[in-house]
Amino acid sequence: MRRVCLTLPTNRACAATLTAVAEEAAYGARRFGAEVHLLVLDSSEPDVLAEHRRVTAALPPVPGVVVHHLDEDEQRAFLRDVIDRSGAAAPERLLGLMLPSRVSYGACTNRAFLIAEALGCVSVHRRDSDSRYQYLDGEPVFPLHHELTALGRRAGDLTGTVSRSRLDPALADRPVAVVGGSFVGAMSVDVEEIRRLDPAVYEDVVGLSVPAGYPEIWRRNLIAESFRGAGTAAFTGDRTTLTSVSPTRVDMCNIALDREVYGRVPLPPATDTIGSDYFLLHLAHDAGLPGVLHNRHIVNFHTEERRSDEGFLAYQIRFAKFLLASPHLDTVYARLKEAGDTLLDAEGHVRAAAVAAFARDGAHVDRAEHLRRLDVLDRAYRTLGGRYATAADALAARRERLIEEARQDMEDFAALTEAWEALTRASRHRPRTTALTVAYAGGEARRGPVTMGQANMIRCMLRDEPAHINIHDVWPVPEGTRTEAAVDALRALAVRHEGLRTTFPHTAGSAPREQVVAPEGQFTITVLDHEELPDEPAAYAESLARRARDERFHLDRDFPLRITLVTLRGAPVFVTLAASHAATDVGALAVLKEEWRALLTDGTLPSLACAAPLDLAAEEAAPAGRRKSEASLRYWERIIRTGPQAMFAEPGAEGTEVSVPRLTLRSSRAGRALALAARRTGSPAPTVLLTAWCALVAHRTGQSACVAAVPTSNRYHPRLARSVNTLSQDALLSLDVRVPTFDALLAKAWGAALNAYRHSQFDAVALWDMIGRTTFERGSQFARDVVFNDVSTLPGTVAPVAPVAPVAPVAPDDAADADAPELELTWGPDQVLPTRVLTFVYAIEPLVHLSLWADPALFKPEEAEGFLTGLVRLLEAVGTADVPLGSLTAVTGVRPVERGPQWCRVDGCWTSPHLVAEALGEALAGVHEALADATVHVTAEAAGPGGDEQAALTAYIAAGATPLTPEQAHTALMEALPGRPGVLAPRRYVIVQDPPAEPDPSGSGWLRQQILSEGTGRDRRM
Repeated sequence: MRRVCLTLPTNRACAATLTAVAEEAAYGARRFGAEVHLLVLDSSEPDVLAEHRRVTAALPPVPGVVVHHLDEDEQRAFLRDVIDRSGAAAPERLLGLMLPSRVSYGACTNRAFLIAEALGCVSVHRRDSDSRYQYLDGEPVFPLHHELTALGRRAGDLTGTVSRSRLDPALADRPVAVVGGSFVGAMSVDVEEIRRLDPAVYEDVVGLSVPAGYPEIWRRNLIAESFRGAGTAAFTGDRTTLTSVSPTRVDMCNIALDREVYGRVPLPPATDTIGSDYFLLHLAHDAGLPGVLHNRHIVNFHTEERRSDEGFLAYQIRFAKFLLASPHLDTVYARLKEAGDTLLDAEGHVRAAAVAAFARDGAHVDRAEHLRRLDVLDRAYRTLGGRYATAADALAARRERLIEEARQDMEDFAALTEAWEALTRASRHRPRTTALTVAYAGGEARRGPVTMGQANMIRCMLRDEPAHINIHDVWPVPEGTRTEAAVDALRALAVRHEGLRTTFPHTAGSAPREQVVAPEGQFTITVLDHEELPDEPAAYAESLARRARDERFHLDRDFPLRITLVTLRGAPVFVTLAASHAATDVGALAVLKEEWRALLTDGTLPSLACAAPLDLAAEEAAPAGRRKSEASLRYWERIIRTGPQAMFAEPGAEGTEVSVPRLTLRSSRAGRALALAARRTGSPAPTVLLTAWCALVAHRTGQSACVAAVPTSNRYHPRLARSVNTLSQDALLSLDVRVPTFDALLAKAWGAALNAYRHSQFDAVALWDMIGRTTFERGSQFARDVVFNDVSTLPGTVAPVAPVAPVAPVAPDDAADADAPELELTWGPDQVLPTRVLTFVYAIEPLVHLSLWADPALFKPEEAEGFLTGLVRLLEAVGTADVPLGSLTAVTGVRPVERGPQWCRVDGCWTSPHLVAEALGEALAGVHEALADATVHVTAEAAGPGGDEQAALTAYIAAGATPLTPEQAHTALMEALPGRPGVLAPRRYVIVQDPPAEPDPSGSGWLRQQILSEGTGRDRRM
């Protein structure tokens, strides 16, 4: 039985259309014996969606008709699954192109294409929500009749069934790829009012849609016929033509495409525009794919929403974008026409790569043409006046953005086309999903306090997004392993390790203080069985594990591993898992992986010789453990009280979380240089790399010390080395770079790193209490904006993640290293992070393999690449000789940031008095609305001769008659500090009634004002 997809995308109320399209589906099943999948892609508002749900639920069951009504959440879940399994690059970008937040006719149809592939359909038949069917003798006239009659059949076999043939005989052996009709009624593009108001203006505006090069007489005829479809004549009988279907003769509300077309190339996913969804019709026509043109035209009408002022303006912007997109699309259409038959390969399949290349070329159009079109539209709309003049104002305000969007739309189309084959393949080969419930028993029941590491991670899990704090890993399954054996090994691990049988009971709104170890229980394994794996199975498995991180673990009841078993026709290939960071860390996952593989190969494991979490908690509660934690707090307090509050305190650094792209370096050059440097200096290679990284960060930021979070495994003691527990915590490194040479810095780095690691076990609650108290007193904000995580020495191949770190790729295996490039930089997906610069080191021999996430507001793409290239150059330089730190710019090519004259150093921190005044002024508005217009002036007092720092900041606040204390001012500013690394609180607040009468850049006028009150503002907390 032929399976087809009849689809209705909608974002507005259309209950009557839903019912009518369902009748067409029933007609197709009854008349042609087809299995018709009625696919409603619903992006409507909740109340409209609910009404549509009632309509589809009330549809009478019809043999051969299957109804799928998907809202945006359901569509998004489907797309995430397909994109992840496709292994395509930039998955978040692809998801945005497939399901954008704004209206896109192309994107909604592309979603129908992929879902049709998943359903096993051979064709897609599209209808629109603002249309209805014609009637003849009281019966609806369904276009599906001709679509199912002709689509997919050999064109030559249809000559006796169509009214006439205009097809080139040379194309007779090709299958029919397009069947379409047009519309009757209202114009498809709502410009009839313009024609009524001013025919000359109408000709100017609509003329912009006609490609250049047409003779004037043809051009005028095209303008007259544009957007009118088949006119207004009623249907009286069938007329069909076998031909190469011209895009101008059909409408996308009345079209059917064979999967040979949409299975190879998508539609442009352009947003807030019209017309781009006709692309595949141009492709089919120019490639010589046969079609059938029929006259079962759809009745078009315009919704009332478009008549409202808001709807009118939105439509005019879409129309303008259509006119701006035309030069881009016309360029591509010209290339398609020129390519002709060469658009098909030897087997008659569309060459998607050629289409993508044409789209990329089409992104580059002379900007002058865009400006000319906008000028024509501006003059035309201002001539019409009224709300058209309002539209002209709106377009004028958006000129630059509209031009850039037209270009970006073509770039996006090219990117989607390049990924499309992988997406359609992933849609066709969706796995069968089953759930296995695995029971375990045999452990000991215990309970007691949480460890310091658990308390720290629990705090993060309750605060942060799960995708940020959960961790994941992928375990390749040894060939020949049976599913039962893989499951039994996982069960054995649950019995063996108390950490996997631990939950954390607590009341709502509180943090757990106790852990409970269960003697027995159960967990679930999701089995995904595939007939065919994606082209890059490892990347697919990685995406499954990464996606499993998105769901929050329930600390009081969930098993701490979320496990998926990927199988190929029943044979296990990968175990992918997301893990609770309250029970595991990267080291724990590495231990579990090793033991799981050992169980599969040897069947046995040695007895446990490591501390369970409850044992560690007892050690930490002992006097020696408390002294160690207290020493760590004192160490951290010294750095937070005296070091820079943020490494990247500079122009452009804003916000607490930023979307950051991943840049990965793989370099055998760097690996050789690092080995030489380690040999020359007699230092461990990881320390040499850390020193080089710190030197370059401090050089780039213009700081005298590099302060960075350096997560450590805390697995140095034999009793903890193989513990399945969350032991990893931040070590806070402070490396003073005020030394003459690299070797001198390296000598300090070993001791500084060791000191940081020694002080990385602490009570997290006490730590953050100390940080809050210390920063309030200092007037700073601890940023943790720089993180360096070297996991190259951890055992096994893991996907390492810091306490709030992004997805990290699986480390390369030896076979990949054998072909390692001299120096390769590759860009990966974006991730939202609470850091400015994050570095993960995966390997240091035989190549250096690391990833960098650098805030794009501070590092343009070429600057991020230059930073990593500069790191390689520095390693090469120190591999042969000591390097003066004053020569880092010349050696690496990395230049220090230029902050400008408004910046100065105060109390070890870079700050801008201007930004401090601005932030304080905004903060005061929250104290009292009368202070919203208060004048604030901040000065930096000189520290005296010979120093490069200012002693302190003083803030002068003209509060008028509004009561204000220094304590209120300081508290308000401290609440505003997060996300402002260039703002340091003043040491002194001076409250006056009025600002100086005359502006005085020196600020001396404030000294002559009567002081109402003054103080540090810290008295409440000091």
